[in-house]
Amino acid sequence: MEQSPRAQPLSLGLDSYDILKYGIYLPTMNTRNIMFAIAVVAVAIIAGIIGYHLRVPQAPTATTTVSYVSTTVTTVTTTITASYTTTVTATTSYYPIEVADALNRTLVISSEPATVVSLAPSITQMLVALGLCNRIIGLDQFSYQLLSELNATSCLPANAEVIKINAMSPTGFNETVMLLHPDIVLADAGFEALWARDLPKTGLNVYFLRGTLAANITGIEEDLLALGKIFHKEQRAQALVTWMNRELEIYGAPLNASVAVIVWINPDGSFYAAGNNTFISAVVDAAGGINAIERGGWGPFEPSLLIASNPDVIVLSAMGVSNCTYALQALDNIPGVNKVAAYRSGRVYVVSGLPEDALEEPSLMSVYAVVMLHKVLTGNAPHCLTSAWFLKSLNATLLIKGINSP
Repeated sequence: MEQSPRAQPLSLGLDSYDILKYGIYLPTMNTRNIMFAIAVVAVAIIAGIIGYHLRVPQAPTATTTVSYVSTTVTTVTTTITASYTTTVTATTSYYPIEVADALNRTLVISSEPATVVSLAPSITQMLVALGLCNRIIGLDQFSYQLLSELNATSCLPANAEVIKINAMSPTGFNETVMLLHPDIVLADAGFEALWARDLPKTGLNVYFLRGTLAANITGIEEDLLALGKIFHKEQRAQALVTWMNRELEIYGAPLNASVAVIVWINPDGSFYAAGNNTFISAVVDAAGGINAIERGGWGPFEPSLLIASNPDVIVLSAMGVSNCTYALQALDNIPGVNKVAAYRSGRVYVVSGLPEDALEEPSLMSVYAVVMLHKVLTGNAPHCLTSAWFLKSLNATLLIKGINSP
Protein backbone atom coordinates (compact mmCIF):
# COMPACT_ATOMS: atom_id res chain seq x y z
CA MET A 1 0.00 0.00 0.00
CA GLU A 2 1.37 3.38 -0.95
CA GLN A 3 2.28 5.64 1.91
CA SER A 4 0.50 8.94 1.79
CA PRO A 5 1.60 12.36 3.02
CA ARG A 6 0.48 13.29 6.48
CA ALA A 7 -1.03 16.49 7.75
CA GLN A 8 0.33 17.99 10.95
CA PRO A 9 -1.33 16.92 14.23
CA LEU A 10 -4.27 18.94 15.46
CA SER A 11 -3.50 21.45 18.21
CA LEU A 12 -5.17 20.89 21.54
CA GLY A 13 -4.69 24.56 22.63
CA LEU A 14 -7.69 26.53 23.90
CA ASP A 15 -9.42 28.97 21.53
CA SER A 16 -8.43 32.60 22.09
CA TYR A 17 -10.92 35.40 22.44
CA ASP A 18 -10.48 38.99 21.16
CA ILE A 19 -11.20 41.82 23.62
CA LEU A 20 -13.23 44.59 22.02
CA LYS A 21 -12.14 48.11 22.85
CA TYR A 22 -14.55 51.03 22.46
CA GLY A 23 -13.55 54.68 21.99
CA ILE A 24 -15.94 57.48 23.00
CA TYR A 25 -16.14 60.91 21.30
CA LEU A 26 -17.34 63.79 23.51
CA PRO A 27 -19.81 65.92 21.53
CA THR A 28 -20.73 69.48 22.44
CA MET A 29 -24.39 69.55 21.40
CA ASN A 30 -27.02 68.70 24.06
CA THR A 31 -28.69 65.94 22.02
CA ARG A 32 -25.41 64.18 21.53
CA ASN A 33 -24.63 64.64 25.22
CA ILE A 34 -27.78 62.65 25.94
CA MET A 35 -26.69 59.97 23.48
CA PHE A 36 -23.30 59.88 25.13
CA ALA A 37 -24.92 59.39 28.56
CA ILE A 38 -26.89 56.47 27.21
CA ALA A 39 -23.66 54.98 25.84
CA VAL A 40 -22.07 55.36 29.26
CA VAL A 41 -25.04 53.56 30.76
CA ALA A 42 -24.59 50.72 28.27
CA VAL A 43 -20.91 50.45 29.15
CA ALA A 44 -21.87 50.34 32.81
CA ILE A 45 -24.31 47.52 32.15
CA ILE A 46 -21.66 45.54 30.30
CA ALA A 47 -19.14 46.17 33.06
CA GLY A 48 -21.68 45.05 35.62
CA ILE A 49 -22.33 41.81 33.77
CA ILE A 50 -18.60 41.10 33.39
CA GLY A 51 -18.02 41.92 37.02
CA TYR A 52 -20.78 39.58 38.02
CA HIS A 53 -19.30 36.66 36.14
CA LEU A 54 -15.90 37.28 37.72
CA ARG A 55 -17.20 36.89 41.27
CA VAL A 56 -19.60 34.78 43.24
CA PRO A 57 -22.89 36.77 43.44
CA GLN A 58 -23.68 38.21 46.87
CA ALA A 59 -27.42 38.83 46.37
CA PRO A 60 -30.10 37.94 43.83
CA THR A 61 -30.78 41.57 42.86
CA ALA A 62 -28.31 44.23 41.69
CA THR A 63 -29.04 47.96 41.28
CA THR A 64 -26.77 50.32 39.34
CA THR A 65 -27.20 54.11 39.11
CA VAL A 66 -25.30 56.11 36.54
CA SER A 67 -25.28 59.93 36.38
CA TYR A 68 -23.78 62.22 33.78
CA VAL A 69 -23.71 66.02 34.00
CA SER A 70 -22.81 67.87 30.80
CA THR A 71 -21.08 71.19 30.54
CA THR A 72 -24.31 72.64 29.17
CA VAL A 73 -26.42 71.85 32.25
CA THR A 74 -28.13 68.77 30.80
CA THR A 75 -28.39 65.96 33.39
CA VAL A 76 -29.36 62.39 32.62
CA THR A 77 -29.92 59.88 35.45
CA THR A 78 -30.68 56.17 34.76
CA THR A 79 -31.42 53.33 37.19
CA ILE A 80 -31.19 49.66 36.12
CA THR A 81 -32.41 46.75 38.26
CA ALA A 82 -31.63 43.11 37.27
CA SER A 83 -32.63 39.78 38.86
CA TYR A 84 -30.57 36.62 38.20
CA THR A 85 -29.87 33.07 39.29
CA THR A 86 -26.36 31.64 38.74
CA THR A 87 -24.67 28.31 39.42
CA VAL A 88 -20.91 28.49 39.83
CA THR A 89 -19.02 25.25 39.06
CA ALA A 90 -15.33 24.85 39.82
CA THR A 91 -13.39 22.70 37.33
CA THR A 92 -9.95 21.17 37.52
CA SER A 93 -7.82 20.43 34.47
CA TYR A 94 -7.16 16.70 33.96
CA TYR A 95 -3.81 17.19 32.26
CA PRO A 96 -0.86 17.05 32.68
CA ILE A 97 -0.64 13.51 34.08
CA GLU A 98 2.19 11.10 34.80
CA VAL A 99 1.92 7.48 33.67
CA ALA A 100 4.27 4.53 34.09
CA ASP A 101 4.49 2.04 31.22
CA ALA A 102 5.21 -1.71 31.15
CA LEU A 103 8.96 -1.04 30.96
CA ASN A 104 8.78 1.04 34.18
CA ARG A 105 9.35 4.28 32.27
CA THR A 106 7.52 7.39 33.51
CA LEU A 107 5.96 9.65 30.90
CA VAL A 108 4.32 13.03 31.30
CA ILE A 109 1.22 13.50 29.13
CA SER A 110 0.81 17.26 28.94
CA SER A 111 -2.51 17.28 27.07
CA GLU A 112 -4.99 14.83 25.57
CA PRO A 113 -3.25 13.15 22.61
CA ALA A 114 -4.97 14.14 19.37
CA THR A 115 -2.79 11.97 17.12
CA VAL A 116 -1.41 8.51 17.80
CA VAL A 117 0.71 5.85 16.11
CA SER A 118 -0.16 2.24 17.01
CA LEU A 119 2.50 -0.43 16.48
CA ALA A 120 0.57 -3.56 17.47
CA PRO A 121 -2.83 -5.03 16.50
CA SER A 122 -3.69 -5.59 20.16
CA ILE A 123 -3.30 -1.85 20.80
CA THR A 124 -5.20 -0.90 17.66
CA GLN A 125 -8.13 -3.05 18.81
CA MET A 126 -8.30 -1.16 22.09
CA LEU A 127 -8.08 2.26 20.44
CA VAL A 128 -10.99 1.41 18.14
CA ALA A 129 -13.07 0.09 21.04
CA LEU A 130 -12.35 3.28 23.01
CA GLY A 131 -13.66 5.38 20.13
CA LEU A 132 -10.21 6.70 19.21
CA CYS A 133 -9.83 5.22 15.73
CA ASN A 134 -10.01 8.66 14.08
CA ARG A 135 -6.86 9.70 15.95
CA ILE A 136 -4.71 6.90 14.50
CA ILE A 137 -2.49 8.65 11.97
CA GLY A 138 -0.13 5.66 11.66
CA LEU A 139 -0.46 1.92 12.24
CA ASP A 140 1.54 -1.21 11.46
CA GLN A 141 0.51 -3.38 8.52
CA PHE A 142 -0.74 -6.16 10.81
CA SER A 143 -3.13 -3.74 12.49
CA TYR A 144 -4.40 -2.58 9.12
CA GLN A 145 -4.90 -6.17 8.00
CA LEU A 146 -6.91 -6.86 11.16
CA LEU A 147 -9.17 -3.85 10.60
CA SER A 148 -9.59 -4.86 6.96
CA GLU A 149 -10.80 -8.31 7.98
CA LEU A 150 -13.25 -6.69 10.39
CA ASN A 151 -14.40 -4.21 7.70
CA ALA A 152 -13.43 -1.42 10.09
CA THR A 153 -10.85 0.64 8.15
CA SER A 154 -13.40 3.40 7.45
CA CYS A 155 -12.92 4.74 10.97
CA LEU A 156 -9.30 5.66 10.20
CA PRO A 157 -8.36 9.15 8.97
CA ALA A 158 -8.34 9.26 5.15
CA ASN A 159 -4.57 9.71 5.04
CA ALA A 160 -3.61 7.30 7.81
CA GLU A 161 -0.13 5.89 7.16
CA VAL A 162 0.35 2.12 7.03
CA ILE A 163 3.79 1.51 8.51
CA LYS A 164 5.48 -1.54 7.04
CA ILE A 165 7.53 -3.30 9.69
CA ASN A 166 10.20 -5.63 8.37
CA ALA A 167 11.40 -8.35 10.75
CA MET A 168 14.80 -8.22 9.04
CA SER A 169 15.11 -4.51 9.84
CA PRO A 170 12.81 -4.04 12.85
CA THR A 171 13.78 -0.43 13.54
CA GLY A 172 13.85 0.72 9.93
CA PHE A 173 10.47 2.42 10.24
CA ASN A 174 11.55 4.98 12.85
CA GLU A 175 11.92 7.78 10.31
CA THR A 176 8.40 7.16 9.02
CA VAL A 177 6.99 7.48 12.53
CA MET A 178 9.00 10.64 13.22
CA LEU A 179 7.70 12.33 10.06
CA LEU A 180 4.14 11.80 11.29
CA HIS A 181 4.83 13.90 14.42
CA PRO A 182 2.34 11.97 16.59
CA ASP A 183 1.41 13.18 20.05
CA ILE A 184 2.08 9.66 21.33
CA VAL A 185 3.38 6.33 20.02
CA LEU A 186 1.96 3.12 21.52
CA ALA A 187 3.98 -0.12 21.39
CA ASP A 188 3.89 -3.67 22.78
CA ALA A 189 6.53 -4.36 25.46
CA GLY A 190 6.59 -8.04 24.51
CA PHE A 191 7.20 -9.50 21.05
CA GLU A 192 6.97 -6.16 19.27
CA ALA A 193 9.26 -4.30 21.70
CA LEU A 194 12.15 -4.96 19.33
CA TRP A 195 10.39 -2.89 16.68
CA ALA A 196 10.10 0.19 18.86
CA ARG A 197 13.14 -0.10 21.12
CA ASP A 198 14.94 2.91 19.61
CA LEU A 199 11.91 5.19 19.22
CA PRO A 200 12.26 6.86 22.66
CA LYS A 201 15.71 8.08 21.56
CA THR A 202 14.05 10.17 18.84
CA GLY A 203 12.36 12.38 21.41
CA LEU A 204 8.88 11.04 20.64
CA ASN A 205 6.50 10.27 23.50
CA VAL A 206 6.51 6.44 23.43
CA TYR A 207 4.38 4.38 25.80
CA PHE A 208 4.88 0.60 26.05
CA LEU A 209 1.85 -1.46 27.04
CA ARG A 210 2.21 -4.89 28.57
CA GLY A 211 0.88 -6.56 25.41
CA THR A 212 2.24 -10.05 24.81
CA LEU A 213 4.01 -9.92 28.18
CA ALA A 214 0.60 -10.32 29.82
CA ALA A 215 0.30 -13.54 31.82
CA ASN A 216 -3.47 -13.47 32.27
CA ILE A 217 -6.71 -11.73 31.30
CA THR A 218 -6.18 -9.17 34.05
CA GLY A 219 -2.99 -8.04 32.34
CA ILE A 220 -4.96 -7.39 29.15
CA GLU A 221 -7.57 -5.41 31.06
CA GLU A 222 -4.86 -3.33 32.76
CA ASP A 223 -3.58 -2.28 29.32
CA LEU A 224 -7.08 -1.18 28.40
CA LEU A 225 -7.43 0.84 31.61
CA ALA A 226 -4.00 2.42 31.01
CA LEU A 227 -5.14 3.68 27.62
CA GLY A 228 -8.32 4.96 29.24
CA LYS A 229 -6.19 7.03 31.61
CA ILE A 230 -3.89 8.39 28.88
CA PHE A 231 -6.81 9.54 26.72
CA HIS A 232 -9.10 10.52 29.63
CA LYS A 233 -11.59 7.79 28.65
CA GLU A 234 -11.64 6.01 32.02
CA GLN A 235 -15.38 5.37 32.10
CA ARG A 236 -15.46 3.80 28.65
CA ALA A 237 -12.38 1.70 29.44
CA GLN A 238 -13.99 0.44 32.64
CA ALA A 239 -17.20 -0.35 30.75
CA LEU A 240 -15.20 -2.46 28.28
CA VAL A 241 -13.47 -4.31 31.12
CA THR A 242 -16.87 -4.99 32.67
CA TRP A 243 -18.10 -6.34 29.33
CA MET A 244 -15.07 -8.62 29.04
CA ASN A 245 -15.55 -10.08 32.50
CA ARG A 246 -19.29 -10.55 32.00
CA GLU A 247 -18.72 -12.47 28.76
CA LEU A 248 -15.96 -14.62 30.25
CA GLU A 249 -18.19 -15.66 33.16
CA ILE A 250 -20.30 -17.65 30.69
CA TYR A 251 -17.45 -20.07 30.02
CA GLY A 252 -14.72 -21.60 32.15
CA ALA A 253 -16.53 -24.67 33.47
CA PRO A 254 -13.91 -27.50 33.35
CA LEU A 255 -14.10 -29.60 30.18
CA ASN A 256 -11.27 -31.98 31.19
CA ALA A 257 -9.43 -31.56 27.91
CA SER A 258 -5.74 -30.69 27.62
CA VAL A 259 -4.76 -28.27 24.86
CA ALA A 260 -1.46 -27.40 23.17
CA VAL A 261 -1.52 -24.09 21.30
CA ILE A 262 1.37 -24.15 18.80
CA VAL A 263 2.17 -20.80 17.20
CA TRP A 264 5.20 -21.73 15.07
CA ILE A 265 7.04 -24.84 13.87
CA ASN A 266 10.67 -24.79 12.77
CA PRO A 267 11.96 -26.97 9.91
CA ASP A 268 13.85 -29.15 12.42
CA GLY A 269 10.65 -29.98 14.31
CA SER A 270 11.24 -27.71 17.30
CA PHE A 271 8.29 -25.46 17.96
CA TYR A 272 6.98 -22.39 19.76
CA ALA A 273 3.90 -22.77 21.91
CA ALA A 274 2.00 -20.96 24.66
CA GLY A 275 3.59 -21.89 27.99
CA ASN A 276 1.73 -21.99 31.27
CA ASN A 277 2.50 -18.37 32.17
CA THR A 278 1.27 -16.73 28.96
CA PHE A 279 -1.95 -14.92 28.13
CA ILE A 280 -2.92 -17.70 25.69
CA SER A 281 -2.71 -20.16 28.57
CA ALA A 282 -5.18 -17.89 30.40
CA VAL A 283 -7.46 -17.96 27.34
CA VAL A 284 -7.36 -21.79 27.31
CA ASP A 285 -8.23 -21.84 31.01
CA ALA A 286 -11.09 -19.35 30.51
CA ALA A 287 -12.51 -21.62 27.80
CA GLY A 288 -12.58 -24.58 30.20
CA GLY A 289 -9.45 -26.31 28.95
CA ILE A 290 -6.11 -27.21 30.51
CA ASN A 291 -2.84 -26.06 28.99
CA ALA A 292 -0.84 -29.17 28.11
CA ILE A 293 2.45 -27.22 27.94
CA GLU A 294 3.55 -27.11 31.55
CA ARG A 295 6.67 -25.05 30.95
CA GLY A 296 6.74 -21.27 30.98
CA GLY A 297 7.40 -18.93 28.11
CA TRP A 298 7.02 -19.51 24.40
CA GLY A 299 9.90 -21.84 23.57
CA PRO A 300 11.42 -23.02 21.36
CA PHE A 301 10.55 -26.43 22.72
CA GLU A 302 11.90 -29.81 21.65
CA PRO A 303 9.57 -32.34 19.98
CA SER A 304 9.91 -34.58 23.03
CA LEU A 305 7.95 -32.06 25.09
CA LEU A 306 4.90 -32.36 22.84
CA ILE A 307 5.10 -36.16 22.97
CA ALA A 308 5.35 -36.13 26.76
CA SER A 309 2.54 -33.58 27.11
CA ASN A 310 0.27 -35.74 24.93
CA PRO A 311 -2.49 -33.11 24.51
CA ASP A 312 -6.09 -34.09 23.77
CA VAL A 313 -6.40 -31.14 21.38
CA ILE A 314 -3.84 -29.27 19.27
CA VAL A 315 -4.66 -25.74 18.13
CA LEU A 316 -2.21 -24.78 15.44
CA SER A 317 -1.52 -21.31 14.06
CA ALA A 318 -1.56 -21.01 10.28
CA MET A 319 1.72 -19.11 10.78
CA GLY A 320 0.66 -16.24 8.59
CA VAL A 321 -0.48 -18.42 5.70
CA SER A 322 -4.20 -18.59 4.92
CA ASN A 323 -3.88 -22.20 3.75
CA CYS A 324 -4.70 -24.61 6.60
CA THR A 325 -3.07 -27.49 4.69
CA TYR A 326 0.32 -25.79 4.95
CA ALA A 327 0.10 -25.70 8.75
CA LEU A 328 -0.88 -29.38 8.93
CA GLN A 329 2.08 -30.31 6.77
CA ALA A 330 4.35 -28.32 9.08
CA LEU A 331 2.94 -30.25 12.05
CA ASP A 332 4.04 -33.48 10.40
CA ASN A 333 7.63 -32.21 10.66
CA ILE A 334 7.55 -32.76 14.43
CA PRO A 335 9.07 -36.20 15.00
CA GLY A 336 6.69 -38.53 16.82
CA VAL A 337 3.66 -36.27 16.51
CA ASN A 338 1.62 -39.21 15.21
CA LYS A 339 1.83 -40.71 18.71
CA VAL A 340 0.04 -37.75 20.31
CA ALA A 341 -3.59 -38.28 21.35
CA ALA A 342 -4.84 -35.19 19.50
CA TYR A 343 -3.20 -36.33 16.26
CA ARG A 344 -4.51 -39.89 16.54
CA SER A 345 -8.08 -38.78 17.29
CA GLY A 346 -8.13 -36.11 14.60
CA ARG A 347 -8.57 -33.26 17.08
CA VAL A 348 -6.16 -30.87 15.37
CA TYR A 349 -7.50 -27.41 14.57
CA VAL A 350 -5.86 -24.71 12.46
CA VAL A 351 -6.61 -21.01 13.07
CA SER A 352 -6.01 -18.46 10.32
CA GLY A 353 -6.98 -14.85 9.71
CA LEU A 354 -9.19 -13.39 12.45
CA PRO A 355 -9.19 -16.58 14.57
CA GLU A 356 -5.39 -16.45 14.58
CA ASP A 357 -5.42 -12.73 15.45
CA ALA A 358 -7.94 -13.20 18.24
CA LEU A 359 -5.92 -16.01 19.81
CA GLU A 360 -2.47 -14.47 19.47
CA GLU A 361 -3.15 -10.77 20.17
CA PRO A 362 -3.93 -9.95 23.84
CA SER A 363 -6.82 -7.53 23.55
CA LEU A 364 -10.62 -7.30 23.43
CA MET A 365 -10.82 -10.06 20.83
CA SER A 366 -9.31 -12.44 23.38
CA VAL A 367 -12.91 -12.73 24.59
CA TYR A 368 -13.88 -14.11 21.17
CA ALA A 369 -10.85 -16.42 21.33
CA VAL A 370 -12.28 -17.90 24.53
CA VAL A 371 -15.62 -18.52 22.84
CA MET A 372 -13.83 -20.03 19.82
CA LEU A 373 -11.75 -22.41 21.95
CA HIS A 374 -14.84 -23.43 23.89
CA LYS A 375 -16.45 -24.42 20.59
CA VAL A 376 -13.30 -26.33 19.64
CA LEU A 377 -13.23 -28.22 22.95
CA THR A 378 -16.92 -29.10 22.72
CA GLY A 379 -16.67 -30.27 19.09
CA ASN A 380 -18.64 -27.35 17.66
CA ALA A 381 -15.99 -25.85 15.40
CA PRO A 382 -14.54 -26.81 12.00
CA HIS A 383 -10.97 -28.07 11.78
CA CYS A 384 -9.97 -25.08 9.65
CA LEU A 385 -11.12 -21.91 11.39
CA THR A 386 -11.25 -18.95 8.99
CA SER A 387 -12.21 -15.27 9.17
CA ALA A 388 -15.52 -15.99 7.45
CA TRP A 389 -16.44 -18.62 10.05
CA PHE A 390 -15.28 -16.34 12.87
CA LEU A 391 -17.44 -13.39 11.80
CA LYS A 392 -20.51 -15.48 11.09
CA SER A 393 -20.38 -17.73 14.15
CA LEU A 394 -19.19 -15.27 16.79
CA ASN A 395 -20.54 -11.93 15.49
CA ALA A 396 -17.15 -10.50 16.36
CA THR A 397 -16.81 -6.71 16.52
CA LEU A 398 -14.75 -4.07 18.28
CA LEU A 399 -17.77 -1.79 18.67
CA ILE A 400 -19.34 -3.40 21.68
CA LYS A 401 -23.13 -3.13 21.85
CA GLY A 402 -24.42 -1.13 24.81
CA ILE A 403 -21.21 0.87 25.27
CA ASN A 404 -21.74 4.32 23.83
CA SER A 405 -19.09 6.24 21.94
CA PRO A 406 -17.50 8.99 24.00
